[in-house]
Amino acid sequence: MMTKRHKRKPELTSSQIDDLVARTTALHKDLIPLLCDLKPQGQHYNAVVDLSDALARTIRNVSGDEPKWMQPRISR
Repeated sequence: MMTKRHKRKPELTSSQIDDLVARTTALHKDLIPLLCDLKPQGQHYNAVVDLSDALARTIRNVSGDEPKWMQPRISR
């Protein structure tokens, strides 16, 4: 008898998207101190920036929203 595979879904649920955005945002926050310690001309700096860009793209593609760290800050 063959085991039955669970049916895969084409998209994440709303709560999974919220979780992904929260985890991705936390990872981005962990990257910021690394950038502060590196010269902007360096290969490692550029690699971390590339990773940050990929995280932002992922949030945009999955949630349809702009990542919180990319949104304009409005002070009152």
